[in-house]
Amino acid sequence: MDLLKLCGLCVVCLLPVLLLRKKVPEQALLLTIAVLAAVLVRCLGTAAPLLDKLLELFTGTGIEYAYLSILLRTVAAALVTRLCADLCKDGGSQALASAVEMAGALAAVWIVLPLLEAVVDLLLGNTP
Repeated sequence: MDLLKLCGLCVVCLLPVLLLRKKVPEQALLLTIAVLAAVLVRCLGTAAPLLDKLLELFTGTGIEYAYLSILLRTVAAALVTRLCADLCKDGGSQALASAVEMAGALAAVWIVLPLLEAVVDLLLGNTP
């Protein structure tokens, strides 16, 4: 299973990161970024069949593709925000991590705004 392999990679790289952090924190952060990049590439490769299945489900139900796009962009924003905030925390800056989390929350609201507008229109009886 890919998940177990990816988790194993992260756990195996944890020891060198912890050892490097004491003497050369910059290299520890670079190693962390490299492992995250490898995991991200593998996850993106695995995501393609998932995206096809989601598209098939949305198409079969008659729900507009725009709503699937909103869902996927929101999930992507949440994942990017989480990874970036964790990197900032690992780099020793809680303030930057908080700023990234705030920006991610605002981005999520911005992304789902068309969906919120459609819900309000539906509730008010307006036709889009």
